[in-house]
Amino acid sequence: MLVILVITWEEEFLIFVATEMRYKEIADCMFCSPRTIENYRNILWDKLEIKTRVGFAVYAIENGYYVK
Repeated sequence: MLVILVITWEEEFLIFVATEMRYKEIADCMFCSPRTIENYRNILWDKLEIKTRVGFAVYAIENGYYVK
């Protein structure tokens, strides 16, 4: 079984990306630039082998990162 470790900014990003927030809004909440959010997204796309934002949402829900 493959275990993927997720660090703090990744967890925070996954929580926000599972919502309907735009990347600009996520950047504001995480106190960083939209470009940083794009970099986070790209790193996680590679790390988690996810191809779309919907994939992020599914991953977040399945792994307990989605908060109502």
